[in-house]
Amino acid sequence: MSDLSRRKLITTGLAATAGASALGVAARFAQRYDWCRPITAESMAAAETLTYACQRLLTRHSLAREFPRSQISKPPFANEIHP
Repeated sequence: MSDLSRRKLITTGLAATAGASALGVAARFAQRYDWCRPITAESMAAAETLTYACQRLLTRHSLAREFPRSQISKPPFANEIHP
């Protein structure tokens, strides 16, 4: 079997109970003080802008490389399916 003592079992149970209680209290506070607002298009746009800005700050070449038309092949691809 595993090396599970009664002390570890009680400690884990108490920690899980405390965590669940804290989560319940946080949910009740959020509901009471109206911290849970519905997601709107404006908030999603702001989050998207923030995400793009962070990506550009953290990485140098975050965008896909673009090629001029002269470098793009004109013949069909090898596995092309004709309509």
